[in-house]
Amino acid sequence: MTSHDTALTLVNGTTFTVSDSRGDIDPSGYHGVYHRDIRVVSSLRLEVDGARPQLLAADRTGAGEGHWVYVLASDEHGSPTAVLTRHRYVGEGVRERLIAHAYGRPLPARILTVEIAADFADLLELKGDPGRRPPVELVEDHGGVSAGTDRIRVELAADGPGVTLTGAGLRWDLRLDAGTSRTAEMEIRPRVSGHDQPVRKATVLTEEPAATLRVSGGADRWTRSVASALDDLGGLRVDIPSMDLRYLGAGAPWFMALFGRDTLLTGWESLVAGPRLALDVLQALASRQGQRVDQRTGEEPGKILHEMRTGLMPVFGVEPGVPYYGTADATPLFVMLLAEVYRWGAPDDDVRALLPAARAAMEWCQVHGDVDGDGLVEYVGDAHGLANQGWKDSADSMVHSDGTLATDPIALAEVQAYVYAAYGALAELEERLGEPDAAPELRARADRIQATVAETFWLPERRLVAMALDGDKKPLAVSSSNIGHCLWAGVLEGDVADAAVEQLIRSDLATTWGLRTLASGEVAYNPLGYHVGSIWPHDTAIGVAGLVRHGTVKQARRLVDGLLATAEAFGWRLPELLGGMSADEISQPVPYPVACSPQAWSAAAPLLLLRAMLRLEPDVPAGTVRIAPVLPEDEEIVVRGIPLGTGTLSVRARGTDVEVLEAPSGMTVN
Repeated sequence: MTSHDTALTLVNGTTFTVSDSRGDIDPSGYHGVYHRDIRVVSSLRLEVDGARPQLLAADRTGAGEGHWVYVLASDEHGSPTAVLTRHRYVGEGVRERLIAHAYGRPLPARILTVEIAADFADLLELKGDPGRRPPVELVEDHGGVSAGTDRIRVELAADGPGVTLTGAGLRWDLRLDAGTSRTAEMEIRPRVSGHDQPVRKATVLTEEPAATLRVSGGADRWTRSVASALDDLGGLRVDIPSMDLRYLGAGAPWFMALFGRDTLLTGWESLVAGPRLALDVLQALASRQGQRVDQRTGEEPGKILHEMRTGLMPVFGVEPGVPYYGTADATPLFVMLLAEVYRWGAPDDDVRALLPAARAAMEWCQVHGDVDGDGLVEYVGDAHGLANQGWKDSADSMVHSDGTLATDPIALAEVQAYVYAAYGALAELEERLGEPDAAPELRARADRIQATVAETFWLPERRLVAMALDGDKKPLAVSSSNIGHCLWAGVLEGDVADAAVEQLIRSDLATTWGLRTLASGEVAYNPLGYHVGSIWPHDTAIGVAGLVRHGTVKQARRLVDGLLATAEAFGWRLPELLGGMSADEISQPVPYPVACSPQAWSAAAPLLLLRAMLRLEPDVPAGTVRIAPVLPEDEEIVVRGIPLGTGTLSVRARGTDVEVLEAPSGMTVN
């Protein structure tokens, strides 16, 4: 844990905690214990004899587990003679274990208290206005205490010698002989109204995608970053049987919902750990694919949703369990990912079952996605939802070079790149699993989009690929990280691609820690603006993949170094975003105040970096795997257990050399 952990999040599906680095929950901000997007505990403050004890150490040991050590007593030289260890485990509930230990001398009587309060605030109201709601009264209830609303309640239980629990919280009357210890436990159990099933004991999820993938070597940076990625992706898995839904939450605390774009990109990033997570994402999204036109939700036939809240609170006026479809990019990304999971060995029957959804998605791109009939996919802002509907969806993200906001309909450069790649992806799927006669026309459509992008987004006099076109087809002539997505998707070629690479690697975009969303020389640049100068790890990882695809290896390595250094600075958990300052401005990465951490596509970024540095491209149905590492000459890593079809691939890579340690039966590795 580092100084960046001013807000520490522990997550396990629909339950998560946000605390300070000491483990306490401060009611004045957005800290809390949350279940289904409701804050069921708004204050949790540990004190000894009325004061906060000195913190000795803190550690996050998993996505849903943290530990803290405090001083209970010291001798005349300041050496601790008694300590308190606090263990927190997050599952469907939260369990805290407090262990007091006296070393060479007795611990005199101490009163340890944990102040507890609950206000049942909606999650998103705390992001916009963290003002404190008045707490709900906690009342004694069958040996514990509880409180609730008509939607949700929380039950608190405690156990241990000398422990009592009242509406004010936990009290532990503590006295220890030398060399002895005592333990107290407290459990927080949320219950959704109408659901009486007992909440299981808090545990840490140990399921996919961390099934087999292991990395060693690389001066520990690959080992630590990959392990953290897999752990956080496991913690973000959400399973809601009552909704027949299993998905990956986009990020804690703000976005533990089903998201289209976020989870599709996460699925792609995480493929080196196997296709199962990505296939779960595709199946969840296909089950909510648009079927009709609905102005209120933005639903259209074939469209993939933007967001569906599965908790107890609405978003954009749309009730929980009902999708909101305000996104232009999730639909082509769905098709791109489907073809990619097929190449990574997802079962033919599962992929074939999703082919109708892929066809409907591309039909949406042609009909509803093309707002003005010019062959591009655009969006019109939603007055009651999102004004911008690409991945940079904040209201001020789409700007011209003079800083003025663009008018809609807006055609984003990266969305056209996704559509281009999606047509090629569907053509491949039709040839292999569906209707081969459809493939030529799909490829012809891809070619037409590629030509249109080169004609309308390329500004040769500036050697710049525009971020977007506004409603008058005027280019947004600013340098942005969106171009990395275009390189990744392969829509750019020749001199245009070369110029895009030059644009991406210049110091106004490529900083010490990653890619800025908007170049520092632009009028609208703000290094702490959400999408106008900050650094997003997933965005940088996609840019790295784009550079490697183009063969720009040296600069790609530099970005990998910076992003892994950022991961280390944040305790190996990459946040949603960070400040866009470079090392010549400040010597360490700058946190963004309300960033999600963990967030799915940031958590998965090291996995995409690993794949890019290995240049790993499997085609399981064809029985081939291509691998051509581009690691630094002095770096060696061993990657074991990469799932491919029914087997696994293990390799040792150093610089540009590779040794195959294990390969699936019948698979050719070259």
